[in-house]
Amino acid sequence: MNATTEDSIHGDPRYVNYKFDPFTFPFLVAFIPLIYLIPTVFVIMFILKVFIRRLLTKKHDLMNPHVFLVIVLSQVTNFGYTLADYFVIRAPSTGIMTSWCASQKPNHFLKIIFFFSIYFNYTAFLFPLLLSVLRLIPFNYPTRQKQLCSKVVEFSIPFIFLYPCIFTFTLNPALGLCRQYNVLYQFGHIYVFFINNWFNVKLDNFLVPNAIFWLFLCTITNVISYRKMKVLRNKQKSKKLQRAERSLTLTTVSMLSAHINNLIFVMIYMFYFSVSAYLAALRPFGNNFDIVFSTMIFYSTHPVFKKRATTNAFFNVRALNL
Repeated sequence: MNATTEDSIHGDPRYVNYKFDPFTFPFLVAFIPLIYLIPTVFVIMFILKVFIRRLLTKKHDLMNPHVFLVIVLSQVTNFGYTLADYFVIRAPSTGIMTSWCASQKPNHFLKIIFFFSIYFNYTAFLFPLLLSVLRLIPFNYPTRQKQLCSKVVEFSIPFIFLYPCIFTFTLNPALGLCRQYNVLYQFGHIYVFFINNWFNVKLDNFLVPNAIFWLFLCTITNVISYRKMKVLRNKQKSKKLQRAERSLTLTTVSMLSAHINNLIFVMIYMFYFSVSAYLAALRPFGNNFDIVFSTMIFYSTHPVFKKRATTNAFFNVRALNL
């Protein structure tokens, strides 16, 4: 991932004088995500409200509070990624930013937008793994699960938010710019990129190995977790706890879509650049799958969001096993 000023549209009179036309296919397509993202935001806000309420009232009957926290943070950061990616790819591709962008010099504001699209990409890799690890702890350390979950979360969450900086710090001196799509899109349909990062490092060289590594670990932990949950399900008579376990399993698996989608796109970008422009139109929809489906699956399947949640001694004993 690198560019030169020759690739940019900045200062080019053709782009400065570009007239935006809202009656184009890319502009209409850009509105499609709003149909499902706006309701998803409200659901995330409701989930956050339930989390805070149960945290304050210390009701942990159906949900390990550490697991709940990780899911909430994952949803919030995934929304950040969706928003950043929207302004890097989807909005510029409509032509709505073309004249403004061409009138600017390469700047740090555009770089920051691009940075967040990469930053939240990394966090999307890590939260599903953390969720899987937290669900495995009770099986191996049933008597120390609360303390261990707390320690794992205290270490892992700061690590997750700092980890992307290891691979993006080279963007510090970089400047953001806008570039014209080479194929598929009409003249004036652009995307946000960067120039002049330290050492001219290609960010894809880090992104692909990370995606493969974390996807592999997450898949392994999910398989182990599923097998252990299957054994527990055969012994467990509580239908409500079984639904909670099933909900968390489905939620964790749905989070993996971000890994797979971004890995496929980045590898095609690296090895088949001419084809990547066609996939760029579909990539945001793949990214939206993660935040929309993981959020809706969690909300619609977990009994913690049912209005008449029953709490009893049995739930209190088994809650941390989730």
